[in-house]
Amino acid sequence: MKKRNFSYSLIYIEVLFVFLALIIIGNISPRERAYYHVGIAVYNMEDSYMQEYMDQLQDELDKYNDSNKKVLYEILDAKGDSSRQQKQLQYMISQEFDILLLNLVEPASAASILNEASDLEIPVILFNRETEAKNMTISDTIWYVGTDAKAAGALQGDMLVKLWQEKKNVVDHNRNGKLDYVIIEGEETHFDAIRRTNGFLERASTIELNQLTSISASWKRSIAYESFSKLDETLISNVEAIICHNDDMALGIYDYYKAKNLEIPVIIGINNNPEVYEEIKVKEIYGTVDNDTKSQVIHICELIDSILQGETKEFTKIWYGNPYAITRD
Repeated sequence: MKKRNFSYSLIYIEVLFVFLALIIIGNISPRERAYYHVGIAVYNMEDSYMQEYMDQLQDELDKYNDSNKKVLYEILDAKGDSSRQQKQLQYMISQEFDILLLNLVEPASAASILNEASDLEIPVILFNRETEAKNMTISDTIWYVGTDAKAAGALQGDMLVKLWQEKKNVVDHNRNGKLDYVIIEGEETHFDAIRRTNGFLERASTIELNQLTSISASWKRSIAYESFSKLDETLISNVEAIICHNDDMALGIYDYYKAKNLEIPVIIGINNNPEVYEEIKVKEIYGTVDNDTKSQVIHICELIDSILQGETKEFTKIWYGNPYAITRD
């Protein structure tokens, strides 16, 4: 995976200053400008999925820049810190960017920045981390692009049900007739985390489930490893499946079993992380859910183009990609 520098750098900053001067001097309308300034707030670039997401987004924006108009974008990484992101958002507001792309640390607190952007008539595209529906009504120029978190969780349930139905004698190690599992959640109160759990439970309810425990690991590989290692050894010995809200945490669980030289249970993640995909191919990790990132990125760029053209009627307020399951079978 290629690496990029995500520090507070402006792309083509010299050109931007020139055109800002032209706007002031010549009273050029924003829609007549050849350059547009987009602010991109990311919740945490240490999240492997967000690294991949932003690589794809930048590639697509660079293709867009081959056209007559250019998008100058600035990426601000909150590093998982809501206070840090709040300062970054205030900076974006003060600079009056043409468009804001927001991947929020705390989607539940989106109303404040959305109201500020609305007051300044700045269009906002929320992506990847969904907020409550009521926040989408603050302005007509707010959109969300991502994956339906409940649908992703449902796909995890489908994978587990299919495996249980086809290979129950292999999966049911303790022969109790129940699938003994642990769920590794991103954050207990996070909107997407709750919906992924609900989607999984609803779809997997067709088989006999026995939840041994749940762990909140903040979407991180290291925390998943550390938290899981603190569980009682007897409980761990009875685990038959582990459902993880993302692939980073799935890898943390995988790391634990490899470090302890234990037989690896069924591990299912979400995101189709390249490392997880490789482990699926060699039949170490059972499965993951691909969030259809490419389609999300293309939709974001199409929406940006339509915003700049002033023609957004064809775009729905909430747009989901089409997630799909990947398994080793």
